[in-house]
Amino acid sequence: MIFYAVPVSNFCAKVEIVLTLKDLSAEVRLPPSGYGSTEYKSIVPAGTVPALVDDSLVLSESDSICEYLEEKYPQPKLLPTKIEDRARVRMLARLHDLKVEPLIRSLFKHMAPSLRDVEFIETTKASLSQQLDLLIQLGDFNPYIAGEKITLADCGYAPSLLLAQKMFIESTINFTLPDEFITWQERLNQHSQIGPVLKRYGLAVDEWIALKRTQ
Repeated sequence: MIFYAVPVSNFCAKVEIVLTLKDLSAEVRLPPSGYGSTEYKSIVPAGTVPALVDDSLVLSESDSICEYLEEKYPQPKLLPTKIEDRARVRMLARLHDLKVEPLIRSLFKHMAPSLRDVEFIETTKASLSQQLDLLIQLGDFNPYIAGEKITLADCGYAPSLLLAQKMFIESTINFTLPDEFITWQERLNQHSQIGPVLKRYGLAVDEWIALKRTQ
């Protein structure tokens, strides 16, 4: 398998967590000429990252990639056995992609001091907090988002919330995760497989933010 990714992408880190948990080997490559380029689109028509090439199959979109890996390599399971529980995990994962992550992404341009809008960041923080409160209502956090075991629901939130924390720190705006998320995050950071992925990702985010400071 070939895994096209960039180090600072939270969606790429999401897929990397799944690959790591399933102990799968994939050749990691940067998109040739950058994502969105004509050269890269000749390989991955969507021109986005992450992307996975497995023989003749070319997949983009992180959820599609994660579910493909789950079906093709079902051990360890990242989706529950019962259909109702699987549906619930998928719902929690979609909330990340559709509700939580876009709020975090909206802060990207504000990492450049010349473009920073403190009022916008504060408003985004309030909206993000509302979404996290909703997730607490819908999840279990016992100790993971959907219950006792790690599922696909955990894989997206882990890098995205780390990214959010670092961006709020850079913006000098106080942001604290709810207690349920703090305990959950500490457990993931200590996880023998997920912890190293998050550490590498955090360093990549630090480098990206440092670059943004000069803009």
